[in-house]
Amino acid sequence: MHLAALAFIAGLLTLRWLPVLPSTLWLTVGALLALLLLRSRYRVFSYAALGFCWACFNAHWALQDQLKPELDGRTLWVEGTVMGLPEWPLVHGQPPTVRFELHNATSRRTQLPQRIRLAWRAPPESLQAGERWRLAVNLKRADGSLNPHGFDYHAWLFAQRIGATGSVKTGTRLAAGQGLDHWREQIRQRLQRYAPQSMQGVMAALVLGDGSGLSSEQWRTLQATGTVHLMVISGQHISLMAVMAYGLVLWLMRLGWWPQSVPWLPAACLLSIAAALAYGAFAGFAVPVQRACIMVMVALLWRWRFQHLSVWTAFLTALVLVLVHEPLVVLQAGFWLSFTAVGALLVAFSARLGPWRWWHIMGRTQWIAAIGLAPFLLALSLPVSMMGPLANIFAVPWLSLLALPLTLLGAVLLPWPAVASVVLEWAAWCLNIMFSVLEWFAQGWPAWQGSAVGSVALLLTLVGVACFLLPRPLLPVSAGLVLWLPLLYPYQEGVRHGQASIWVLDVGQGQAVWVKTAQHSLMYDAGPLMTGFDAGERIVVPVLRGFAQT
Repeated sequence: MHLAALAFIAGLLTLRWLPVLPSTLWLTVGALLALLLLRSRYRVFSYAALGFCWACFNAHWALQDQLKPELDGRTLWVEGTVMGLPEWPLVHGQPPTVRFELHNATSRRTQLPQRIRLAWRAPPESLQAGERWRLAVNLKRADGSLNPHGFDYHAWLFAQRIGATGSVKTGTRLAAGQGLDHWREQIRQRLQRYAPQSMQGVMAALVLGDGSGLSSEQWRTLQATGTVHLMVISGQHISLMAVMAYGLVLWLMRLGWWPQSVPWLPAACLLSIAAALAYGAFAGFAVPVQRACIMVMVALLWRWRFQHLSVWTAFLTALVLVLVHEPLVVLQAGFWLSFTAVGALLVAFSARLGPWRWWHIMGRTQWIAAIGLAPFLLALSLPVSMMGPLANIFAVPWLSLLALPLTLLGAVLLPWPAVASVVLEWAAWCLNIMFSVLEWFAQGWPAWQGSAVGSVALLLTLVGVACFLLPRPLLPVSAGLVLWLPLLYPYQEGVRHGQASIWVLDVGQGQAVWVKTAQHSLMYDAGPLMTGFDAGERIVVPVLRGFAQT
């Protein structure tokens, strides 16, 4: 069963490296042949082919749901529902620009993509999630800058199945907000009303998975210390909620307060699953949340039936279900980082010999995650925090045992503002201490941004990671150190004497030209700075770092 799951997953993951999609005709023929061969001795290849076809079909459907070329640059009246939490990043001295998604968009003149990402400069403060609006929108086809070694905004839009972007000119609200997103919006507004101002964005990230309120300084501190996963709701938060719910029932049973007529184990498992799903719903079910919820559900269902469960069963089940639900998620960095971190931990802990004390588990968990994630972070042009393991050893228990429970308790008590304000003050005090310590870590040893790595170097490094994670008798640790050298010192082709390499970077409304010779490197301009977007920081610096120029 595991082999079939691995083959199916491999077929789904292939989508990320395809230069061109096969035609739907060939995909249909391939899927039918794979179904016919499922009972043959070639069934492993059949599972891989089915995964490949399913991923490609989804990519075709996403491409068909793109804005028509003749509508690019047109202004149309559009009706739709605001889904998700609108992002209100504030830039001092400038009117706010809110960004949000419009679902089920319709127009009387033409057919539109089902999901559109919009920006509205100086919008009405009444714009909330779950509302239905009629908007005058200048539409654009989904696009992004074409530069190496940077964030691929176009791929991100495609992975989100967003078929168009646009800017709102004016609009009228047609219906009041409703549904889960509107409920999340109400909680965010109450947090902004009763929580201390300095930690409102952090608390919204912890409770609702909404990181748009975090300041740029807070983001830089989290990235420099490798603790971004603490603010964006991840498996750690979901697991904590499940453990707290399970522990509550177990505690009541041990004290003799649990009713004898109700079996405690099924109740504990069901309450843990409900707590995990409820927290996941508030977080918007991002990829790490989906993975954690599925793994928790599988583990608890096996625990309920008193059956032995391999840790890889839950992991592969989560991986298959996430990819089947949304194959385009392979285009997102969060998918790779989430599953890679958990996979590295499973490899290391499933191979351990003898018991470990809790401080051994805490320390080794952070170092294992750091080693396992480092190749993928560099491959995705993301910084690697050298102080990440030490920062996490402090921040994980501090957040899990103090800051997060107090923040969640304050959110639960929001119907009683007087009590909620006191609890949120305590939570803000804990969070302020955590950020102060993280800033100290970040100043001591900033994150390292290496140059871009090739496919061969990445494969060699993954083998080196296995040398560190697997038991020592299988592969020597010294082999891992040698295999990591291409990652630390990647080969970069230089410029010959008498020649020059000229790069004209895509920075939108502006220019940035990089001229490199054998002895010198010249950067002419660094792009525009507008509404909180610094092209020099977002585009130029990643390109230079990718070519080992900073």
